[in-house]
Order: sequence, then C-alpha cells, then structure tokens
Amino acid sequence: MSAEISPQAGDYRAFDPRDLSSRKGSGGSNTVGIKIETPIDSCDDWFEHCLERTRENVELRLPETGRERVNVISLEIARSLLLCQLGDRVLARFPLQVARLAGHALQVPDEESSYNPMFAQLLTAELDAIYLDSVKPETFLWHYLQSSPLIQKSFRFYSQQGPQPHWLIRLNGSFSNYMKRLSPKTRKNRLREIKILQKLGDVKLIRVTEAFEIDAFLKVAYGISQKTWQFKRFGWSIAARDPSLVKNQLLRLAQRGWLRSYLLTCGNLPCSFILGEQRGSRFRPVAAGADPAWRDYGVGTILLLYALEDLFKENSPDFYDLGTSAKHKEYLATDSYLEASAWLFCRQPYATLASSIYRMCSLTSRIGGAALERLRLKRIVTRLMQGMDLVVGGNGDRALF
Repeated sequence: MSAEISPQAGDYRAFDPRDLSSRKGSGGSNTVGIKIETPIDSCDDWFEHCLERTRENVELRLPETGRERVNVISLEIARSLLLCQLGDRVLARFPLQVARLAGHALQVPDEESSYNPMFAQLLTAELDAIYLDSVKPETFLWHYLQSSPLIQKSFRFYSQQGPQPHWLIRLNGSFSNYMKRLSPKTRKNRLREIKILQKLGDVKLIRVTEAFEIDAFLKVAYGISQKTWQFKRFGWSIAARDPSLVKNQLLRLAQRGWLRSYLLTCGNLPCSFILGEQRGSRFRPVAAGADPAWRDYGVGTILLLYALEDLFKENSPDFYDLGTSAKHKEYLATDSYLEASAWLFCRQPYATLASSIYRMCSLTSRIGGAALERLRLKRIVTRLMQGMDLVVGGNGDRALF
C-alpha cells in the first residue's frame, strides 16, 4: 500500500487513499513488551498547568545517604473535583485537596527507606488524597502501595482499573509497511470512510509547528471543542482551559521545536484537530476533538491516519503515544507496556466518604458496562446519552482525574 502525502498550498497536505486496499496484512499488537534505548514512560503534563485553578508546588527532601540518589522530589498540590460517575453520568462531586506525583518512579530509588519518609512527610500536609500515575506494576512502588504498614495505617489504597496497557505506535519503517499490519477488513473500512468524506469536499491536512500558526489553530480548536459532548457535560477538553495560558504553552513548545499539531478540513470546513507535543522519542496528543456535525464520518480516525503518515514521513519520532484510555484504538497499536494509576485517600471522615462513593460508582459502572458489552448495547446506549448531552448541555464539571 502506498498513501503518499503531496504538498499543497501553504501548510496543507493532501492524503491519497486509493491504494489503501491494495495490500494484505494482519493486525495485532505486541503486548509482551518492548526493548528500546529511550524511555517511553516519561511525560511532562504541561497541559495540566493550563487549568484555571491555583496550584502549590512543593518539594520534599529525602534523607541523605552515602549513595548517589535524588534527594528532592517535586509535586503539586491542587484543589480538584473527584467525579463519582455511573457511566457518563455524574452522581456526586467531591472537592479534594490532592497531591499529585507524576514521573516520581524515575526519581525515587525502589526501596522502602526512600518511600517511607516521602509519604510520612505528605501526611503532615493538609491533604485529602494523593494521586500517582504511570506506576509500573513490576516495580517495588506498586507492591509498596498495597503492602506497606505506613500506607495501610494512614491511607485507603484504590486503583480504579489496575494495571492497563499503555498503547503505542512504533514509527519505524514506512507508513505503507505499518498499514500492512492492519487486517484487510480494517483497511477497507478506513478507505470507505475516507472516500465518503472526500465526496463531501476536498479533504486536507494542516500541520501546525510554528508560533505564527498558533492563533488560527487555537481559534478552530476551541470552536470544535465547545461543541463536543465531553465539554458540554463535563467541561473536559481544551475549551475548558484559559486560552491565554494555552497559547503561552504552545508558544513555549514552538520555541523549543516541540509543537506539532494537526487540523483536518473538508471543503475548507474544520472537522477535527489534534494538539500535539513531539519531544524526544515520542509524539503525544495532549488534546483532540471532532466536530459533532462530522461525527458520523469518522473524522477523528481519518485525522489520526493522516497524522500518522505525516509522522512517518517527516521528522519522525520513535512512537505515537495512544495512551491507556484508547482501547477503541488498540487495533492501531504496535507496542504496549503496563502502567497503573492509584489513589491514596487519607483515613479521614470526608475523604473516606468520597472514596467509598467513588469506588461504588466505579464498580457499578464496570459491571454495567460489561453487561451492556455482552448484550452488544454499549455503543448504542453511549451514543444515545451523548446525543442527549448535545441537546440539553452540561454542567461544566472539571476534574483532573
């Protein structure tokens, strides 16, 4: 298969899908593990800094030892909403004072003598909970969180989903060879979606990497995000962020050569976007959205394929990061590794109440979702609920977690 990108006017790129079905291949991803020289599990969540709320940056100092090690751990403390949901419906909202540790596993030695003083110091802060993400299940930390006497005495441990695959697309070789991995049926379906969209107008891809392109891109991205059910119901997506803060972050990325975002248009009308960051070995979509008016045309998946071809062709990183919440895109992945997020709720009345309701809602959602999946009704029910949200609007709840 060959799907070439040919330059158009300005920063437009055109995608030719005519050969999508001309090759045969098989899908599947390698979940055994990946051996690479560059880390694929480190990430700077700069986008979270664009939220309209106050954050306190805190440094914890670990005891000095005779060995070479990191003695200062940075974390953030912020007021966050814990949303207790049944599916997409919010039943309760609990404001919590949360300390968030991200990427800490790369900083702290995997030994009890390191973690005990760290969590003991956190106990002295006025917190309701501690949130840890990107914890690998094979590490000492994962075992420590569930078995440490200090943790068991002072916190209620909860991992909503446990270890989950973090999906990646390896960007070595060519886009044509990558597409051969997909099944003939998948390629046929994607080709059909692209042809249907092309009948409605000229389909183009715009790549955004420069500072002067940011204003126009953000105007379109905010316009799309404000129409989505995720924003209308929960206040999620880029539309919930302060535009000036987001612009400043994108300018910083552009100055460092890390900005790489995409916009899909059909007949000069914007359909979907990906706000992306390319740093080191990985391209990471930190925000994305599709206009509900184009939802039935698969513009999100089409944009992803266009972006992948562009990433394979020019200034390629090693991986496209699909994340852990992209189960519906698992078929596109080539590699994965396991990671988990975890809550440590303080053993105090308010935090205990919040965590109990949160756990109950999460368990009920999983059981109900599994039942709907078995009955093949989950997608139908989800789309019905999303349609209702687009009609009635939402309450603008914001949550980090």
